[in-house]
Amino acid sequence: MKLNKSLIACAVFMALGLNQSAFAVEDTKVETENTIIQSDLMVSASGNVIVISQTSAEGVDQGNETAVMQEGDFNGDSFTVIGEGNVTEIIQVGSDNLALGTYTGNNNLLFVEQDGDINETENNVTGHDNSIEVTQLGAGYLGIGNRVVNQVLGDGNMVAIDQSEGGHWAFNNEMTGVNNDLDIVQDGEWQEAYFNSVVGDFNAAEVTQDGYWNVVNISAIAGNANELAIEQDGARNKVAIASVDGDENEISIDQEGDRNTAESGVYAGIANSTDIMQNGSDNSATFEAIGDDNEFNYQQVGDGNTSYIGAIGVNNEYSTVQMGNLNESHVVNFNGNDNDIDVMQSGDENVVILEASAGDNELTTSENDIGIAQTGFANDAVVMMSTIIDSNVNTIDIAQNGELNSLDILVEGSNHDIDIEQIGNENLITGEGGETMLIGGANVAFNVSQFGNGNIVEGSFISDGGSVSVTQVGDWNAAVIVQQ
Repeated sequence: MKLNKSLIACAVFMALGLNQSAFAVEDTKVETENTIIQSDLMVSASGNVIVISQTSAEGVDQGNETAVMQEGDFNGDSFTVIGEGNVTEIIQVGSDNLALGTYTGNNNLLFVEQDGDINETENNVTGHDNSIEVTQLGAGYLGIGNRVVNQVLGDGNMVAIDQSEGGHWAFNNEMTGVNNDLDIVQDGEWQEAYFNSVVGDFNAAEVTQDGYWNVVNISAIAGNANELAIEQDGARNKVAIASVDGDENEISIDQEGDRNTAESGVYAGIANSTDIMQNGSDNSATFEAIGDDNEFNYQQVGDGNTSYIGAIGVNNEYSTVQMGNLNESHVVNFNGNDNDIDVMQSGDENVVILEASAGDNELTTSENDIGIAQTGFANDAVVMMSTIIDSNVNTIDIAQNGELNSLDILVEGSNHDIDIEQIGNENLITGEGGETMLIGGANVAFNVSQFGNGNIVEGSFISDGGSVSVTQVGDWNAAVIVQQ
């Protein structure tokens, strides 16, 4: 059966409106009805088929150029090129390859080379000086071929996709702007990369995938000079970024292992920087930012680690290093300026939760410097800077070394200097009656050191200039502090 020309045009139209679902939880991929039509087209061509239509504007020095080489069976080509000086070159070697076109604009350059089985490419380019280069090598995977769908709108955009082996999907449905650069390299089996919308100028995105069924889904990039670099090596790793809105934001994600997840729901502002490195399996990193010049740094080495950082403010710096298994770090900072937070966990099942002004986002916390280091097993630290009163210029340094240490503290006021160190087993700092310990007032220095086993510090004090220092060395010590 010969290739149906009307079906080709229909497939191009429907492919450009695909609704991809990136993170399917099923063990097998599920395609939409639109993609099934594409698969039907791949087997509907009997012998090589070429359909070309070119229209060149009057008064141009050079018209459109097309070079096609097909070798094998079931190949199909369809082009519609309208504009000035467009260059199209497609080489298909193998069987069941399909190439569809429609290029409208000026000086567009498209090069597609497909070598293998069940490969497919669908392109729609509108604009000026766009360049798209797609190379697909290798056979399909479980009857599913490599698939590339491009829709580019704007000026000077560049898309380069290189897929090796089989079963990869690459979709970038819309690029609008000047000199945007999108580079996708997929190697292995069943990789997925989605860039649904890139709007702005001088944005750069680079994705490298190797292994089995790694997924990258970038829903929208809006702004100028944003940079994304994502590398996945392993199986079933996932990166999902709902939106990047702003200018000069930098996001770098490196996943090595299996079933690692990095995702962001909101990323808006200018000159924010996020660096995530996951080495292991089942690690999760979530980041959200609204503001400018925020800097996030994640390092997860081990299995089952979880990190969340959310920021609303300017010039915040967060660094999280987790080494071991089942560590959990939760950092939330609202309405804060120039905060510096450093969390390091080494061991298993450590938990850090830090919140600044989370109770009321109208409050401000600024110039806080917090460092938490936990080494051992099942350490727990919760620090809340302020929920009722503004909290300013706080310095908190917490170190827990041992097993089953726990800290829960609430800080209010300004100009605090708190230093807590626990070394040993079953140390506990809490509020009176088991409630959260409260430290309030201004210019309060609070220093606690516990060495040994089973030490307990209980109390809350509200003071304008008080100083409290507790040192316990030994076993089963207890201290109760109440100051008004």
